[in-house]
Amino acid sequence: MAYEPGRGDSDSHTGTVAFTAKLNVDDSYPCYSGALKLTTVLVNEGGGYSPDTGVFSCPRGGFYYFTVHMSVYGRGQCDILKNGEKVVSLYHTSLPDKCSQVASMSSVIKLSKNDEVFVNLWGPGRNDIFATVDNDTVFAGFRLG
Repeated sequence: MAYEPGRGDSDSHTGTVAFTAKLNVDDSYPCYSGALKLTTVLVNEGGGYSPDTGVFSCPRGGFYYFTVHMSVYGRGQCDILKNGEKVVSLYHTSLPDKCSQVASMSSVIKLSKNDEVFVNLWGPGRNDIFATVDNDTVFAGFRLG
């Protein structure tokens, strides 16, 4: 896990729940389906996001806002899943003329304690999602009010 100190605290004393995680450059162009593991954690207030699994486990019920911004060079295919059920999905392509673009999706989701939310890749071997020193792929979420 690549943790950048000073950007957040995993034990929130205020009741705040929020996280931001980035795709590691070495994990670009994933060739698998399932949870996208964004291992560079910038903020993890409340400790709900696991960089080892890519899954956010809700520590406190309520309404949450989730967003995904992906750098894509070709094709990107994914969903935001809640407890294994699709909430929103994204399919982006710049094929056949590959070029670097950004695709994004977001949603407000009502969660109960221990509900799980993650970015699900589909179409194994067909995801041109990447990160570089100049381009990030980010998954973020926070509890509203």
